[in-house]
Amino acid sequence: MELKLESGLPHQEYAVEAISEVFKQVEINQQVAHYSNPVIDLRSNRFIGNIYRIQQRERQNVAEKYRNEQPVGNTLCLDIKMETGTGKTYVYTHTIFELHKRYGINKFIIAVPSIAIKAGTSTFLNETYVKAHFKNTLGYDAEINVGVLEAVKKQKKGRKYFPTAVRAFVEGSRLNRNKIYVLIVNSALLTTGKMLTRNDYDVTIEGYDRPFDALRSTRPFVIIDEPHTFSRDQKAYKAIISELTPQCIIRFGATFPMTTIGKGKKKTTVRDYEHLLYDLNAQRSFSSGLIKGVMKEHFEPTSTINEKVKILDINDKKATFQHITQTSKASHVLSVGDSLSILSPELTGLTITGITKDLVILSNGMEKHKKDEFDVDIYTSSYQESMLRLAIQRHFETERDNFHREKGRIKTLALFFIDDILSFRGDDEGNNAWLRDLFDRLLEAQLKTELQKENSPGYATYLRASLNDLAACRAGYFAQDNSDPDDAVKKEVDDILHNKTELLSFVNKKGQPNTRRFLFSKWTLKEGWDNPNVFTIAKLRSSGSENSKLQEVGRGLRLPVDEYGNRVKDESFYLNYIVDFTERDFADRLVMEINEDIQTGSITHISLEDMRRVAALRGTGEMDLFMELYQKKYVLDLDRTLDPTKVMDLFTEYPEFNNVTGKVKDRNKGTKDVVKIRKARYEELKELWAQLNRKYIVFYQNDIDQQIRAALPGILINDVLYTNPYKACASK
Repeated sequence: MELKLESGLPHQEYAVEAISEVFKQVEINQQVAHYSNPVIDLRSNRFIGNIYRIQQRERQNVAEKYRNEQPVGNTLCLDIKMETGTGKTYVYTHTIFELHKRYGINKFIIAVPSIAIKAGTSTFLNETYVKAHFKNTLGYDAEINVGVLEAVKKQKKGRKYFPTAVRAFVEGSRLNRNKIYVLIVNSALLTTGKMLTRNDYDVTIEGYDRPFDALRSTRPFVIIDEPHTFSRDQKAYKAIISELTPQCIIRFGATFPMTTIGKGKKKTTVRDYEHLLYDLNAQRSFSSGLIKGVMKEHFEPTSTINEKVKILDINDKKATFQHITQTSKASHVLSVGDSLSILSPELTGLTITGITKDLVILSNGMEKHKKDEFDVDIYTSSYQESMLRLAIQRHFETERDNFHREKGRIKTLALFFIDDILSFRGDDEGNNAWLRDLFDRLLEAQLKTELQKENSPGYATYLRASLNDLAACRAGYFAQDNSDPDDAVKKEVDDILHNKTELLSFVNKKGQPNTRRFLFSKWTLKEGWDNPNVFTIAKLRSSGSENSKLQEVGRGLRLPVDEYGNRVKDESFYLNYIVDFTERDFADRLVMEINEDIQTGSITHISLEDMRRVAALRGTGEMDLFMELYQKKYVLDLDRTLDPTKVMDLFTEYPEFNNVTGKVKDRNKGTKDVVKIRKARYEELKELWAQLNRKYIVFYQNDIDQQIRAALPGILINDVLYTNPYKACASK
């Protein structure tokens, strides 16, 4: 199987073109060292005009308050906001090729927040189908030389050599005109260890004995993926600015960091955009069908233990917890590394990983302050089992539909977030993996149920292959897996991080059924990683974080691909998103977050496509609808520019323009009680039921309009428009 990339998609082309045009008619000095990028004249006044002109275009969707004419400074910073699942990696790869073609830029450093994203980016850039797409379909005559910076393992005594990836990147020459050099680095390597800062290497590169200095000499362009993890006060971002001093930083992300501006009463928190060139926000992405919809579902607690844990105090690297039941309260002082099973056996597997002066950090990512409480119910094994069973059920409902598509089957995947790694991997001997064993039992039971249904021969074979090897159906990826010597674990990690096309295939390289489709992780995959065919995500235990809800569902928002590698975009797909009962309001909060784009003025125009769509839904003409909106002052001009103060009013009066609510659904709110019919009783009531359900049609005489016209003058003249029958009765 080979994925087929699409070219010419407007929502991606707008971003590439915007970045490329920023440098239009700016002076660029090509007479530099062979290992360096051309030198951009950052003092050029053309930058201000180019950027402002791009921001004013309707298609860029940049709100007025984010348009600016501020000078560039020592580093040009450009921002591209694209919702998760809309193709950011493809867009910045396309941008790399275009900047090289137009301006000769050939040294790019891609900074990512995690090892998982680093692996995914490297895999994408090295894929044969990706290289063929940019060469054969788009016509670029250059190719990308990909380097990946890895942590240095402990070396034996002897000579110290420059990191191989740094050497290859720096020594790459501009004289080789059809080569582009890309170095991928995760944020931790920019700030930890001495690999990039030490200067005692035995061999230098281009006269530099310190890796950071050598990288700086290339005058790189830096691409930042997931910018919300690279805030300006964060060490990795500071290292990029001070150590790499790039000519240009281009940030690509669905979420940008927050920053505080102003002082005193005027102090406010806003999104940290510098030069925002394009805003493909969540509202646009959902409304335009560029990503899947979301179907949230939570499971109500099945137990009645009614226990809570409260943090009474945090002091001197210790925290005082109170375990509250219906009959008692007990306090315990815990430190980093302690298990919360001391409080309740239901909390086995949950430990304290950090304590600050006002915060306790738990192993599932939860951050709790003094006086905070949380329920114990969600940690019971029976509750975990119920959530697993529900997720497996939803998976097979979706899988059955996707398998039997006429236009090509879709391999259906499910992703489970857990917080106790031992519950899946087990101890050193592989024992005590209770969650993994529980999942296998539930999966086996569901497979047997599915096999009892009417199945096509192909699907029956697929189900039987799954039943015959339950272990082959699942895979996990956790941070410590990177150093695990077990071959089976390595295969699982490779399938998740590197072998995307194989994971999407129904058969493996040996021609056997590829049943691997249930993936487990401990938030390691919560950002950046995604797979187009994830249709179910289950958070078996709440992350407890206040992270963006869009970031959480982002792992499964991308539109799916079929067995032939084609992106399926002409159908409606939904992501099953299963959470515990403490997040029962998840769908509402997600919609609020999406509509934040409306409140902040990020919805600037009505697109021509939306105008046509809503006109058709309302049974009116496109021009008639436009004139109606113009008269009501919702739109201000022929470009369909919206009055930013009336966007919410527009969506209230014309809800068809805000196509988000229908894209985010809450199964719990939509459930209806099913009443079973007793056949014997039904026979007794059958005749009555038929009479009650009889349909009637009322006909009006055609001359009623004429009668009204004839009677109306007399009614008005005699002032008898309304007669009170009660008054008439009283007078008698």
